[in-house]
Amino acid sequence: MSNYDSEPEIDNSDLDGISQSQSSFGDPIDDQDVTESENEQKSVTSDSSEDEEEDQIIRTGSMTQQTKGRRVLKNERVTPPFLTKYERARVIGTRALQISRNSPIYVDPKETTDPIQVAQQELNENKIPFIIRRYLPNGNFEDWELQELEYMD
Repeated sequence: MSNYDSEPEIDNSDLDGISQSQSSFGDPIDDQDVTESENEQKSVTSDSSEDEEEDQIIRTGSMTQQTKGRRVLKNERVTPPFLTKYERARVIGTRALQISRNSPIYVDPKETTDPIQVAQQELNENKIPFIIRRYLPNGNFEDWELQELEYMD
């Protein structure tokens, strides 16, 4: 084995009976740093659980990286109130994935076990609580609730 494959040995004699962790660079790691990172992780997990309770946003179109756009008000929307075939496919696919991962079902599945068919049935009955976010060329975006959009079969 080469010297690179072996792990460095740490001299524990200078710790004087106090347990202290060291990083791979030999620097001591403070217990306070560990607890701060744990608190950050707890806050991240609590934020993600709040997002799951709200309506899920499905993003369509291309978002420009250079500018941060602003939300267009409902009475100033410029896109038509129709669900495109691409948005429909994305909604059904996203919802089918959620159903396959044991998300609650909002309709009676009527003996079908296929998550795609259940997602289509939920879409036909307007039971999916998604928001479609459409990005505009100027960087702004419009949010449409799925129930507001009309779609053709």
